This record gives sequence, structure tokens and C-alpha cells, in this order.
Amino acid sequence: MIFFNVAFLPQFVNPALGHTVGQLLVLGLTLVLVGLAVDASIGLISGRLSSLLRRSRRVARGLNVFSGTVFAGLAARLAVGSD
Repeated sequence: MIFFNVAFLPQFVNPALGHTVGQLLVLGLTLVLVGLAVDASIGLISGRLSSLLRRSRRVARGLNVFSGTVFAGLAARLAVGSD
């Protein structure tokens, strides 16, 4: 994360606008807040999805069939061997 901030954020700092450290702090804080919002949303959605999977055997079975189909397809592709 530090490398990302050091490499990416300085591109958006304009020294002509004034205090560069303040600009970096605002950009860093914005990045943290957006990341927190995204992570919180994913956590809430996954919690609701988890409760749906626990309640419904039909949904869980469908997910198992889908996963099995994907893994069988990957195994077949590996067995055939692509160049």
C-alpha cells in the first residue's frame, strides 16, 4: 500500500496549488475512505449472501453444481493440454 501511494498519488499533486503535503494527505484520506466504503459494502453483502446460502439448500446445491462444472471444465482443459 505504501508503494502504491508513493508511486501513484504524487501524479495528482499540483505544486502550483500550494501545500503539497496537505494535498497528499487529502488524497490519502480519500483513498482510505473509499476503500473503507467498498470493503464495508462487500462485507455487508457477503453476510446477507451467507445467510441466504444457510437457509436455502436449493441455492447451496446450485452453487455446488456450478462450482463442480467449472472445476470439471478446468480439469478437462488441463487434461487436453493447451500449447
